[in-house]
Amino acid sequence: MSTLPQPRPSTENKVLAALHRPESQHFFSHLKHVTLSLGEVIYEAESEVEYVYFPVTAVFSMLTLMEDGNMVEVGPVGNEGLVGLNVFFGAGTSPTLVLVHVAGTAMRIRAHLLREEIRSAKSQMPRLLLRYTQMLLAMTGQSAACNQLHTLDKQLARWLLTMHDYAGDELLLTHELISQTLGARRAGISGMAFDFKNAGLIEYARGHIQLVDRHGLEARACECYRVIKEEYERLYADLPLLAR
Repeated sequence: MSTLPQPRPSTENKVLAALHRPESQHFFSHLKHVTLSLGEVIYEAESEVEYVYFPVTAVFSMLTLMEDGNMVEVGPVGNEGLVGLNVFFGAGTSPTLVLVHVAGTAMRIRAHLLREEIRSAKSQMPRLLLRYTQMLLAMTGQSAACNQLHTLDKQLARWLLTMHDYAGDELLLTHELISQTLGARRAGISGMAFDFKNAGLIEYARGHIQLVDRHGLEARACECYRVIKEEYERLYADLPLLAR
């Protein structure tokens, strides 16, 4: 079976790309390009937010950690947004555990410098972050319903498609990390992955997952993937106009 053409992952952060650079030059001068490793913890739950990250090729995962050690993903964050959004609302700590789910790059800035940018009368950042917040709420609400109402195979298909949109055809992901993300048993994820492989949808070996038949995977996913993707596209269609 031939591999379908893959979409090219974006090489820029959409929020930063929408900012008008001349008016935000001071802000841009403090951004630092960083490379992040798979599984790297960015914030512990209830820890202080010292830095805010604008993903470029990296993908972050926001995870709610329960007292018994179980966890489930609240939502992923890729190049459409930022990690550390609570700073925008005046909070100094992260309510969730945040780790790197797909290794890659991001632009990083100290939290107090983002606060300064937000307080600037000329800054377009508040309007951009409000739009991102609207998108994030739509995504987390749909994901919560999906986790409650849809079967594990549909959730896994949706999640793999989302990661494919972020990172491209080949994903460096372990079954253990996926199980933590979806709040499922590792054995269940391994069984679903085996079924997907037998159906010719994916290939996997040693922490590498490759999408082989994207259209087939879309057919296995629930409607939540389409709903969230369309909402993202709708909310970001006029993003550059908000920064004018």
